[in-house]
Amino acid sequence: MTNMTAHSGGRTYRHRNGGQSLTKTPTDVLLLDAIVRTVAQKGVEGASTRAIAAEAGNGMTDTVIYRHFSGKEELLHKAFLRESEAFMRQVEVLFPVLWERNISREQRLRYLWHSVWGWLSRHKDAAAFMIRYYYSASFDEIAKRGYCETWQPIADRLRALAPDVDAESLVYMALEATASAIYPVCVGWRPDGAGASEYGFRRFNGLVNEFLPK
Repeated sequence: MTNMTAHSGGRTYRHRNGGQSLTKTPTDVLLLDAIVRTVAQKGVEGASTRAIAAEAGNGMTDTVIYRHFSGKEELLHKAFLRESEAFMRQVEVLFPVLWERNISREQRLRYLWHSVWGWLSRHKDAAAFMIRYYYSASFDEIAKRGYCETWQPIADRLRALAPDVDAESLVYMALEATASAIYPVCVGWRPDGAGASEYGFRRFNGLVNEFLPK
């Protein structure tokens, strides 16, 4: 016998057959995923609502977007905030290595950099989306405020480590260095690998090393 339950609020549907269950991804999540992939592939200007709907699949049309979001701008805002929060959570997980005293400052930064690089390499669409949106004309004050809020906890922790440093500026420089190094890999201009990661690290290390305690 087949049972089906539906929860319209979360748009979750479960079909049970032989003890197995399948969960349908909510439409708003499909659209957020779709705009990330579309912007990563085509840029912000190329990500029309029709292209986003087509990327989402399941016979979706662009009119569906307006049932869940006020338009493309809101979809961009929410997708960027989601991806930025996921990235910053990963950085926060790795951040305690900067407090390690039994390895050199450069070794600490190297571990942090290559770990972050590995995460971004596994999430190339998300990285390309964030970078392309950030440097686009569509990245407005609302998006900027949301972005700053995602990395402010990292700046606060950095200030505790190095109280005499302008933590916000240092985080900003580190993120800029990361974006400029990973973007050519994300869009296929440069092959991924140890060489690309090490090239990015040298620039990153040169920018932030001197500001951290030994």
